[in-house]
Amino acid sequence: MSISTYLLVFGSGLIAGMMILYVAQKISSGESFDIIGSIRQLFSLAARICSKRSGVEGRPEEEGDETADQLHAVDQREQDLYDSAQTIRSILLIMAMHIQRADKAASDSSLVLGDVKSSVNSIDPTADLSEAHSLLLKEIDHVISRNNTLKGELTKSREALLEQQRQIETLRTAVRIDGLTHLANRSYFDEKLNEMIALHKRYGEPFSLLMIDLDNFKVVNDTHGHLAGDRILKGVALKIKASLRGSDFFARFGGDEYALILVKSDAVAATEVAWKLCEEVRGSRFHLDGAKLTMTLSIGVAEVTGKDSDETLLKRADIALYRAKAAGRNGVCN
Repeated sequence: MSISTYLLVFGSGLIAGMMILYVAQKISSGESFDIIGSIRQLFSLAARICSKRSGVEGRPEEEGDETADQLHAVDQREQDLYDSAQTIRSILLIMAMHIQRADKAASDSSLVLGDVKSSVNSIDPTADLSEAHSLLLKEIDHVISRNNTLKGELTKSREALLEQQRQIETLRTAVRIDGLTHLANRSYFDEKLNEMIALHKRYGEPFSLLMIDLDNFKVVNDTHGHLAGDRILKGVALKIKASLRGSDFFARFGGDEYALILVKSDAVAATEVAWKLCEEVRGSRFHLDGAKLTMTLSIGVAEVTGKDSDETLLKRADIALYRAKAAGRNGVCN
């Protein structure tokens, strides 16, 4: 890159900075100005200078050996530097003229503002502003009063919303909880199972599903009645729930069946938990009208895979449960 090119680049940056300063002063002073006209002047001046240079450089050699000798006698780099400097100087002079005009406009506006300030200071506040002062105070009191009223209304609205939220949560809980055992109901279980499968597909964390059935529960209903059977269902639910972690999800699947989701548990760990549940229930005694009953469980275990949906996982756990019942009940299969 030649020295003239460097100078032109420097001049362009300087011109842009001066133009920004000029526009900013114009805006702050509020004076109208013709920025397009100013730019047109700058480019017209630059075009004239460049045309002059082109005229000199473009002369044909046929004009004579004397002219050619004079042109070659001048160093072309020095000529470029000189022409560029003259162009930048002319543009800067135009910019200086506009800045001077902006400064004068700012000075004039300051004088006007000074006159206005003097006029305001000469007003008698007692005679001329007392009414405006009273009106201002009245409006301020009115705004404060309305703000206090609004705050009270907002507080009442907030309390009403909180109460509605509590009612919604209570209703939502009631809809998702089994009324007899106070465990999660089938609808809530289906929702949770879908959520766990989605999490497994995204993060790959294992979990296992246990399908639990009370052995020979029909005999209890037929012998002691359905109310006694309901007490057994609640008692077994309490025994199982007491043996689980807080992160596990336990639900009443329907009838005498329960469903249990063991988070972060593979098939091996889930099978161990299932055997402990069988031992816990088998070792318990349930009192019904003076009679002591012993209940047992059959449990099917299935660990989730990346290909599982809620239907396929439930089906595999059900098949495992049927195998446990076919093997004589009171046991675990997977």
